[in-house]
Amino acid sequence: MKISNKRLGFFGIIVRNFIIFTVSVLAVLIIACIIGIAVIYFDFANYYSAHFEDSKELFIEGNYDSFQRERLLGENGFFTVFDDKNNVIYRSEGAESFVLTKKQVDLIPESEAGLTISIDEYIGQDDNKYIIVAYETVDEEDNTIKSNIILDSNFNILFSDIPNIEKRLSESDFNLLTGKYKDDINISKLSYTSKNGKTYNVVFCRNVDSDNLNTSMKVINYIGIAYLVFFVVAVLFFVISLNKKVKEPLLLLGNAIKHIAEGKTDKIIKYKGPREFEEICNSFNDMALKLHETEKKRIGVEQEKQKMLADISHDLKTPITVIQGYAKAVADKKVNDNERSEYLNTIYKKSNSLAELINTFSEYSKLERPDFKIQTVKTNISEFARNYLIDKYEELEFLGFELDIQIPDEVIYCMLDEFQMKRVFENIISNTVKYNEKGTIISFVLERLDDKCIIRIGDNGIGITDDLKKTIFNPFSMGDSSRSKLKGSGLGMAIVKKIVTAHRGTIELIQEKLEGLSVVYEITFPLTEEE
Repeated sequence: MKISNKRLGFFGIIVRNFIIFTVSVLAVLIIACIIGIAVIYFDFANYYSAHFEDSKELFIEGNYDSFQRERLLGENGFFTVFDDKNNVIYRSEGAESFVLTKKQVDLIPESEAGLTISIDEYIGQDDNKYIIVAYETVDEEDNTIKSNIILDSNFNILFSDIPNIEKRLSESDFNLLTGKYKDDINISKLSYTSKNGKTYNVVFCRNVDSDNLNTSMKVINYIGIAYLVFFVVAVLFFVISLNKKVKEPLLLLGNAIKHIAEGKTDKIIKYKGPREFEEICNSFNDMALKLHETEKKRIGVEQEKQKMLADISHDLKTPITVIQGYAKAVADKKVNDNERSEYLNTIYKKSNSLAELINTFSEYSKLERPDFKIQTVKTNISEFARNYLIDKYEELEFLGFELDIQIPDEVIYCMLDEFQMKRVFENIISNTVKYNEKGTIISFVLERLDDKCIIRIGDNGIGITDDLKKTIFNPFSMGDSSRSKLKGSGLGMAIVKKIVTAHRGTIELIQEKLEGLSVVYEITFPLTEEE
């Protein structure tokens, strides 16, 4: 059952299943009642109706044994066939001692379609009791035919619509006239003409004791038992269906939680069912996927930390080893005075490098702390960049590097922490100076693009290896050759990325070479509305 493209909720499924359950139970109950009523109706018709027209052909053919005696007359019912002279032609089982005179046979009412006989008693104006016997039947054209007999208390006929009836009757004759043979036996007759032209009367004695309805009562009992079985099955199906709807997602969730506990965070739940349970499973899948990604990141961070510790150990060990060796040689007086001055100078330089390295580590660790925050103010980044480069110009010129600056005169506002942003520019340009030869041109381009500020810093130097491009912003990303020469800490570009990200900006190394440049860093910042 579908409602558009949206799945039913659990409440909707309960309502739907309950409606199906109720309609099914009521439909079966109605069918059972109809069958029961039909069984009772046909049994009563068989036992109390005096209509045997459907069996007339059997008697005309003389197939008396084919007449369904027990079904139509009851277990103790019987019938007798008389000819026109009242001779007995056939007796059924139970009719061995049944005898009637011609006069009595004539009194018995015909078994006609729809025949009803009613008996009423009333007191006349002369204070005498009178009896009215009313007959009512229908003809072949469904016209109602009525006839009456009026008798006094002594069964003397005072009025009759029925011909050929004696004026005085006995009580037994009156019973035959009203269709009674004994207290629990009704009597009727069926007149017919055989193929030889003779007239015959079949007298039926029908047992109307309640015992004869046992068959219908048994059928009704079977129907009742079948209905109860169906009801129990329907209830069980309804309960099991709801239990499955609830239990299935719970089992799936339980197994999924077990998988997560075992470290299998990539397992997802595949479930289609009630909307609420489906949403829970989808939410669990989202959580599991996020947990899986978090676990992957945790492993990556753990590996990165291990690599960082190894790199820190390497970067600290090299200058310390040099310092220890030179200091030991000076302390043991294994060098002359000229070498001693050179050794002390080397120790001083290595200690400065070591101090610079430790300071860089300290700065990076500050940026890594959760409570690190930048102090931004609304800044004209065009003016800020221009002032920084003016201050840097002489230094770069002294080192033998050229500047190619493209900064527009327009005011471009961004929210900046000027101190931290200066470190971004310093680290990128310092890297260029460290790893390139004199005469290298450093390009600095600033422009507005829609609602963003774009800064591109590049050079036309020796470039960066493909391996280093992939990890340039990772801590201690220097490359083996650079690390062996110990030109830096490998944290400069990692610090740059941290600061840019804190400004809600982005930085990337452009892989495609721009015109005349081998390395280009592109930084993007969101603009601030002008006042």
